[in-house]
Amino acid sequence: MNLENLSRTEKRKALMREQLINAAMQSFLDIGYIKSTVNDITNRADVGHGTFYQHFKNKQDLLGILVDEIAEKVDEFIQPKERNLNLYERMQYEARRILEFYVSNRSIFMALTEAMMVDRQFEEKWNSISESLFRRIERDIKGSVKKGYCHDMNVDVTIRALTCMFEGYGHHLMMNPPTQEELIEVADSMTALCYRAVIKNDENKGI
Repeated sequence: MNLENLSRTEKRKALMREQLINAAMQSFLDIGYIKSTVNDITNRADVGHGTFYQHFKNKQDLLGILVDEIAEKVDEFIQPKERNLNLYERMQYEARRILEFYVSNRSIFMALTEAMMVDRQFEEKWNSISESLFRRIERDIKGSVKKGYCHDMNVDVTIRALTCMFEGYGHHLMMNPPTQEELIEVADSMTALCYRAVIKNDENKGI
């Protein structure tokens, strides 16, 4: 958050909100979302209950806001900034960014996974993020099919299978955070697997 253009009061409020969020995320990681209470969060943030309720209605509201914020960033986060990538390079870049998205937001995803068990609204929020990922893979595959690069296949099944693969491995890395080198190695292996399964031959690496 850029605080430069805020008044002193607004800065104080923004910093307190960030302090509460950090305390909540730490509590969710340490004892879990379900067990965490507003008291746990305020104790970690070293503030009173009243301060918490100036920013959030309850812990569900806090998590919901965080999930909505990352959901809005999925496509922008994964979208390649370089326009002159060939097909393989674009798939490789997106694979790395998808996995980075899970790892960099692991505390929110872990809380969301737990929250889904007790609150249906969070299941809908998870599905929203999944659909954003689905649409990114869908654009890549359908674009490649249109250009004649792909094997003869059921496109919808292929897209859903690849989405589930990335979601599953993203969840694994979320629970077992890798080093950056390990993440790149995993993403590159998944790229090679997807490429060979979907694209007709390696000659297309140069397109």
